[in-house]
Amino acid sequence: MRLLIVEDEKELCDTIAKSLYDVGYEVDTSYNGSEALEYVLTEEYDLIVLDLNLPGIDGMDILRELRRENEETKVLMEGLDAGANDYMEKPFHLQELEARIRSLTRRKFVQRDVCLNNGDIRFDTKKREAYAKEERVPLTRKESGILEYLLLNLGRPVSQEELIEHV
Repeated sequence: MRLLIVEDEKELCDTIAKSLYDVGYEVDTSYNGSEALEYVLTEEYDLIVLDLNLPGIDGMDILRELRRENEETKVLMEGLDAGANDYMEKPFHLQELEARIRSLTRRKFVQRDVCLNNGDIRFDTKKREAYAKEERVPLTRKESGILEYLLLNLGRPVSQEELIEHV
C-alpha cells in the first residue's frame, strides 16, 4: 500500500511517515505544495494525507487538481472537509490516523452523484447543503457529516460507534 504524506511541519511529517512505515506502508513525503502536486500528478498512491496550509500551492488546490485527473485515490485531509474522502482536525493521535487510513483504504467506491436523496430529504455533498421538501435546512458541520453518512448507508443499521468513527 503506497501513501503520500504532505505536511509542511517537517518533524510532524517525518514522525507520521515513520509510524506508517513501521506498520507496513510504503511512504513518500513532501513538505511543500509545489513538490506535492508533482508527486500527485506523476505517481500512483493508494492514499494521500494532505495538509491544508502549505507553502507554494495549498492543499485545496492540490486536491482540486487531483480530482480533475483522478477520482479513485483516497485523500485524508488535515483540516476541513472539502472534497476529501475524510478529514481530521489537528492535533490528532497517530493511532487515530492509522485507523482512518485502514478504513479509507478498505473502501472501494467512488461517489459520482453530488446529491444524496431519500424521500423529501436531499443533501448536496459538494455544497454541503441539506434540503427538506426543497427548503434549505441549516446544519452544523457535524450534523452535515451525520446526515451524509446515514444517506450513504441507507438500508442498513448504523451503530453509534460507527457513526462517531466516521463523523
